[in-house]
Amino acid sequence: MIAQINIDYALCRDPLNCRKCLSACPSVVFVCGPTKVWKGRESDSREYKIFGRYYDKCSGCGDCVKVCPVNAVQLNFVPREQLARKFREERAAQLKER
Repeated sequence: MIAQINIDYALCRDPLNCRKCLSACPSVVFVCGPTKVWKGRESDSREYKIFGRYYDKCSGCGDCVKVCPVNAVQLNFVPREQLARKFREERAAQLKER
């Protein structure tokens, strides 16, 4: 079983200034980055999101869920094969959009 981290972006509105889940995670699973990169200008702080990037490093401790002030982080456990299939499908959809 591997941890699947879901973030409700409707609740997580200011991740660049909050970053509590980033600080609390002992396994450094999360990254914060812009959703759009503009050539010739800085990204707006509202365009940043927290992403669960290194799922395989997650120990499932739940510290990220405990420290989130708006309860935007959810932690579920799924079989590794199911999560890998989900990522392949999402990646294929992203490539089609380009």
